[in-house]
Amino acid sequence: MTEENIKKIVKRYKLLSSFWLFVFLIIALLANWALIDSNIRNHSELGLDYHSSQDGFIWGAIIVGLNVVLQLFFYSLEKILLFLQQESSSSN
Repeated sequence: MTEENIKKIVKRYKLLSSFWLFVFLIIALLANWALIDSNIRNHSELGLDYHSSQDGFIWGAIIVGLNVVLQLFFYSLEKILLFLQQESSSSN
């Protein structure tokens, strides 16, 4: 395997993983929205005031954190594979 092949493979899987992470986060945000909407409806049926929990910062931190972990994983994986490829080519 050449260095270019390794980079191409890692890039392909990085894009695929980023896509699935994005899909997962969209589903989680939609579920969160549905739960909040249901909670607001239940409060209004009971005649109670609804107080928002302001969870926007938490979602932002989760999204950024998961994306950073994913990017660091693929960066490390690429460096490890390149190092192993370099060592195997130098020993031959």
